[in-house]
Amino acid sequence: MAEPLELRIRNRPEDLSPAMEAISRWLGSRGAFAGAEYLALLAVEELVTNCIKYAYDDALEHWIRVGIRLSGDELVVSIQDDGHPFDPRSLPEPDTDLPVEDRPIGGLGIHLLRNLFDALDYSRVDGHNRVVLRKRAAAEPSV
Repeated sequence: MAEPLELRIRNRPEDLSPAMEAISRWLGSRGAFAGAEYLALLAVEELVTNCIKYAYDDALEHWIRVGIRLSGDELVVSIQDDGHPFDPRSLPEPDTDLPVEDRPIGGLGIHLLRNLFDALDYSRVDGHNRVVLRKRAAAEPSV
């Protein structure tokens, strides 16, 4: 098992891009399974962007911790912040049968994460939200 990647991202939109580049480089250098980079970047972009936009009522600098781990055939992405309590599992499933113009804004990113990852766990400890997503590599079909 490789050492995990640990990043701290300020709650500023301009700090997200360098973090995404670091994640891509780290996963690429470790021979991650097909799709791992896409999933990790999607999770980090969605959850960190939501945190930057909605987690804080003040203009102070806050730090969002991101962890990426490869363990055998499993990708683990963790996001921790000190923002408002928010359990992404509590969001209702969006009604994807509604026409696009009738759908409320928001919720599709979390919906994607729920459906693309094998597990999405949440905890709130000592004033911090912690979201952990897990995805196992798809097994190769046997012939």
